[in-house]
Amino acid sequence: MKIVENKYVNALLILMLFSAVVHTLVLFSISFSNGDLYIFNYFNILDLDILFPLIFKNDFLGNFASLIIIIATYFIILKSNKSE
Repeated sequence: MKIVENKYVNALLILMLFSAVVHTLVLFSISFSNGDLYIFNYFNILDLDILFPLIFKNDFLGNFASLIIIIATYFIILKSNKSE
């Protein structure tokens, strides 16, 4: 898989992507065993809920905001990707 031309940066990006996939699989298994979907909250994954506990709560609004941020970030990245 080639993301960028520089082989060192490419290896680093692949390592980061691999680590993110493994991290997500671990979170999925923990969430499945505990029945707690808050583990998948984007603010929780980024640990922003630790820095700002009053803003990023484990409630409907916090989880909904997390979903909106994920979708918006995806479309921003998709729009900025001009390889095709």
